[in-house]
Amino acid sequence: MRKFALSSLLVFAAALPLLAQAATKIDDPQKFVTQLYATTVTKSVEPEDIYTPHLDALFKLAAKEAGGEVGRIDFDFWSNSQDGDVSDVVVTKQDVEGAKNRQTIVVKFKNSGRQNEIHFYFEKTAAGWKLDDARSLTGEAWTLSLILKYGWDSAK
Repeated sequence: MRKFALSSLLVFAAALPLLAQAATKIDDPQKFVTQLYATTVTKSVEPEDIYTPHLDALFKLAAKEAGGEVGRIDFDFWSNSQDGDVSDVVVTKQDVEGAKNRQTIVVKFKNSGRQNEIHFYFEKTAAGWKLDDARSLTGEAWTLSLILKYGWDSAK
């Protein structure tokens, strides 16, 4: 009986860190992006469990092909920089015609005085809204999925 209680306690103790890391649930993409820019962009690491299976697979492919090196994505796509000073953030939503399960979130901001505009493409899944792609329209133009799979030359 003591062995059972001890092993149950050990299993529970080992599971505690996993329980503390609850999955990120996005109920409203515009609200999520607004909060992300207000609290974490350029300050800490953004959550990694917010991607559609498609985008998640591309991140994993890029990491695998990088072989432990920096790889094709060497910047923070949320701030469009390696570091910076994000300010004057305006977040708007664009519905996708005929597709209630997709939204485009447009973020306009300044980073170190330079104007940026990034479009974030969200798709509603069984697990809630997930980020499916992102595209920068100002400054260095890029599409996230293309950088992850084909590199910078194809991303423009």
